[in-house]
Amino acid sequence: MPAPDVQTNDRQTKAAPPADPGRRQVLCGLAAGLGAALIARPALPSPGAPRVLNLYNPHTGERFHDAYFNGEGYIARVLPRLNWLMRDHREAAAIEMDPALFDVLWQVHRNYVRVHGISVVLNIHSAYRTERTNQLLRSEGAAQNSYHKLGRAVDISAQGYGIHFLKNIVRGAGAGGVGIYMRSRFAHLDTGPSRSWIQPLF
Repeated sequence: MPAPDVQTNDRQTKAAPPADPGRRQVLCGLAAGLGAALIARPALPSPGAPRVLNLYNPHTGERFHDAYFNGEGYIARVLPRLNWLMRDHREAAAIEMDPALFDVLWQVHRNYVRVHGISVVLNIHSAYRTERTNQLLRSEGAAQNSYHKLGRAVDISAQGYGIHFLKNIVRGAGAGGVGIYMRSRFAHLDTGPSRSWIQPLF
């Protein structure tokens, strides 16, 4: 069996939702659509440049398209927005996510630009999970001691690109755990120890 999404540290820190609920929606949508994205070929940012994420939560319809890192450090006023976007939508509960996870997602963005020449939108299928939600998903293969419960894991797909592209892209993103779910068409990334596994298509 492949290595599961497992953690050994149960310490958690609760995070409050953003102070202004109206700011849960992302400032920049996808008005131009995929066609416009195919035309643009953005340059790779330098290591000291601001880091921008373009994320979409299909469960809530919320988007995030903004810089979370200003070239010198994480932007404190932005991180709660990301924490809320990645909340357990079943429980409306958020946690302080591991910022290193945002760096992994940013590297996924960079890899798409480097390999395919376009900036993609990443779908956030699952990030933080409460204990109750994790137990609910056990029948679907969720690990008992999942890194999702610590805010250190995320399940993603890329808009406009299938799982075969995603499989190759995420392996160079610097995540600790990398799980490829061919049948479910998403990739699991976490900031735990280095390991990898794959769910076959059939």
